[in-house]
Amino acid sequence: MPASAKANSKRPRRARGSINPADIVTGAFEFCRTTPVDEMTMPQLAAFLNVGVTSIYWYFKSKRELLDAMTDEALVSFYESMPPLRSQGWEDMLREFFVSFYTLLAADPLKCDLIVRRIGHQADEGAMRSWNRAEQLLTALADAGFPPSLARHAFFTLSIYTQGFLLVERTGRVSGAISSPPAGGSADLVAADAAAAPRGTQPAAGSAAPEDFEFGITNIIAGLRQLRPSEERAGAA
Repeated sequence: MPASAKANSKRPRRARGSINPADIVTGAFEFCRTTPVDEMTMPQLAAFLNVGVTSIYWYFKSKRELLDAMTDEALVSFYESMPPLRSQGWEDMLREFFVSFYTLLAADPLKCDLIVRRIGHQADEGAMRSWNRAEQLLTALADAGFPPSLARHAFFTLSIYTQGFLLVERTGRVSGAISSPPAGGSADLVAADAAAAPRGTQPAAGSAAPEDFEFGITNIIAGLRQLRPSEERAGAA
């Protein structure tokens, strides 16, 4: 049992009914600052929160349900943290959007672990459409001559690429396969307690996407350039 859980277990247990789902989710985020989310157990979390484990199971029937609630909270925070798009051309907009996407999640390992398996999935397309930043990006692609289906394809292709890069990078760091940050800098150099930052906070100054990540973005954009309708490419030449 982690030292923090042992310390809390010595305090008087909370009265039954004195904790609610929001408290549990907040406590789970705090607990996972020092314990990998995959290793968290409901009894450990209950000890950390000074409640009986049944108080957690009253609201969350399984760890999977709790992780889903944590992921929903992480997504809200992520959506709110994405900065406004400032670029003008569609290519620069795509690059800016997904570099911000990368740096925000790479700066927060817990959010990264929770989100990268969900965002951009077909099941989340409805949520993506209601996300102002994504809608702004899709509008810019439409204005540049992309048919709606191709604009969505561009968004999801780059989203999945970004998730995949984060997942491989994160898995490598956790397993010890990556012993040093990638060339071009790494957002893991951001303060270790970034996960505790309030909603809407931005990545620390100086965090940057690795050169390998931006190389992939550049080549995906080059491929999209060739997929635009021929008259649009001619007009942009």
